[in-house]
Amino acid sequence: MKRPDVLFRKIVSREGAYAWVGWFLMPFGWLYGLIVSIRRKLYESGKRQLHLPVTLLSVGNIEVGGTGKTPVTIWLANRIAGMGYNVSVVARNFGKRTRACRVRLDNDDVRSNFTDEVLLLAESLLGKCSVYAGRSKSEAAMKAYRGEKPDIIIVDDGFQHLQLFRDIELLVLDFASPFGQGGILPSGTLREFPTVISKADHIWINRIPTGMSAEWIKRRVSDYNWKAPVQFSRIEHTGVRFINGKSLPDIPSKTVFAFCGIGKPESFRNSLEEAGIRLEGLEAFPDHHLYSEGDIDQLKGIMERTGASALITTAKDAVKLYGIPDTGDILVQTMNLEVEGAVTELMNDIQNSIVAYRRKMNKKPGKVIE
Repeated sequence: MKRPDVLFRKIVSREGAYAWVGWFLMPFGWLYGLIVSIRRKLYESGKRQLHLPVTLLSVGNIEVGGTGKTPVTIWLANRIAGMGYNVSVVARNFGKRTRACRVRLDNDDVRSNFTDEVLLLAESLLGKCSVYAGRSKSEAAMKAYRGEKPDIIIVDDGFQHLQLFRDIELLVLDFASPFGQGGILPSGTLREFPTVISKADHIWINRIPTGMSAEWIKRRVSDYNWKAPVQFSRIEHTGVRFINGKSLPDIPSKTVFAFCGIGKPESFRNSLEEAGIRLEGLEAFPDHHLYSEGDIDQLKGIMERTGASALITTAKDAVKLYGIPDTGDILVQTMNLEVEGAVTELMNDIQNSIVAYRRKMNKKPGKVIE
């Protein structure tokens, strides 16, 4: 029997006989979209939203699966913290730890208590920003405000979290499928009707392949939202390291076998091939997969059978491998975002909001962006 995530990908791509399933589910998608639209209007009336006395920046998307919003959140948090502001990041946690708290990496149970995205945020922003996570993002945001008194709270995957009032909505679209695939859930990947793009204050088109332009997406987006400034980013390969922290001076000279548990595994394959890393194959686990010793033994068996010299995975998957025996020699691709477009407009909007809140709270004005 096929895994649910594999079946879903076949349905949304209308592959073979699964096309009939996708078409059958389309009316349910329209109904779901209508319910979501009504829910959004009820919350945006303002009466049911929680207002915190601090700038809230939401980084989200309209599509299930990976659009690369968490790397965008990390990039923004680093950029804003580098300007001298106190930044807290809030994310939803599906691990064992249900109550909202600050994420600390010095706990032995951290791998089972928190999900991969939360761990990646905490590891990437260690010493720069605080990260709070829980089942409820609203509770996590309140704890972050009370515990840190930040200048800004960034809500990861916050576009549909309507319980919190957001000062700035940043919508991340994936270059490969900016308007989803197959329609609205459950027949497709969209969480809402694409007209909701009009709600965004800024739009970020992510994962643009090398040598390609996203101007066509920008023109299509303008049909829904012509006011929002647009940022663009490409995935930039920065190197390869081991799980144990040691770095490699260059990319592997021999073939490797890749594995990952992310929303769009093909994006990982593409990033490796663009970097010149030769693959024997790719094993795709379900998104947010929690790895076991058995998984690692299985992967090492495949590596030996295919003749690959090593295993390689993503930084998001690497945080879930800490503590598992015999994983120190697994390779991790390290990446950064190369960002262009209306970045100055976004940073100015963020600064203006922070300054406005500081004045309300009788704080001194913030640092001016050059």
